[in-house]
Amino acid sequence: MAKAFQPSVFTANDLIEGDAVYLGETGWVRDVRDAAVAATAAALSALEARAEAGIAANEVVGIYALPVSLEAGAPWPVTRREQIKASRNTTIAVGPAAQPARLSDAA
Repeated sequence: MAKAFQPSVFTANDLIEGDAVYLGETGWVRDVRDAAVAATAAALSALEARAEAGIAANEVVGIYALPVSLEAGAPWPVTRREQIKASRNTTIAVGPAAQPARLSDAA
């Protein structure tokens, strides 16, 4: 049985600043909550073409699709690694103090 499609956004690294960026409706943005979300495989292919144009224009490097949750009405990464990157915090809470599903929105 085929795996269900998960909403996704495209992320990359800004070629000048080096930090994580996300493909928005009109260009690359630094907040994942402002990213353009692909709800279907066809929409993901269209976003990928736009992301690859960012590589060709020397704006970004290392593009890849990032599965997201839309629970709070805006995209948020589902994996802990990507949640850390999206939070823009250099340290995170661990152990009982950690929030398992989502890091603080303070960024």
